[in-house]
Amino acid sequence: MTTRTWAAILGPLLLAGTGLAVFGSSIAGPASDASAAPAATLTSATGCPTTASTVTVQGYGTAAGQPNELTISLGVQTQASTASAALDNNSAKANALISQLETDGVSKQDLQTSGLSVQPVYTGPKQLITAYQVMDTVTVTLYDLADAGKIIDDAAHAAGNAILVNNIAFSVKDDTALLGQARAAAVRQAVGQAQIMAAAAGMSLGHLCSLVDNSSPPQPVTLDSGAPTKAAAPTPIQPGQELVTANVTAVYELVAG
Repeated sequence: MTTRTWAAILGPLLLAGTGLAVFGSSIAGPASDASAAPAATLTSATGCPTTASTVTVQGYGTAAGQPNELTISLGVQTQASTASAALDNNSAKANALISQLETDGVSKQDLQTSGLSVQPVYTGPKQLITAYQVMDTVTVTLYDLADAGKIIDDAAHAAGNAILVNNIAFSVKDDTALLGQARAAAVRQAVGQAQIMAAAAGMSLGHLCSLVDNSSPPQPVTLDSGAPTKAAAPTPIQPGQELVTANVTAVYELVAG
């Protein structure tokens, strides 16, 4: 295999593995091959030539959409003098709660037990065990937000005073489009900031050396809620808007303007 063939193979591998390619001298071989091999440009980790002036900017973008998914954490809490009595009472109320949720149209795949605990209750200066407390938590996912208030009320009615509404969280089931809009807005802002900074320095933007997406996965909007009581009107649930954010970092080469 000739020296030029090895250079063609090793060059891209070195560049891909380190982000830095240096070929100040050719690999030893026949004189004709060495003179024909061009020297590569020294580049930094950003992709810009190491001798070039650069500007690094960050851009932020947002996009808002209507939530179409609601996750509710419902708890059933009971207490009795013995652990078995507390657990039996809790099971009865939790089963009534789940049955009511299914009656209201919540499918089994959207109901998940997310916690179950049995804890002793200590009282008095000597911290003696006087009772046992059981907590059963179920996570409910709803897609028809218009019925959310009624479903929460029905759950409270089914479990009675044992009900706990731990929190509710709104989200967009598929936020791909929103995240794309936010990223595009972030890139536009980064480009604009880079142009302003280059112009202020009396220079122009060269090629884009790197563009990195720093965005975190969107998080559901979570609201704390107290235990609802059965009333003539359903518990009001306002979904508002889901806000998706994006953050990018761009590095440009600066050239004489």
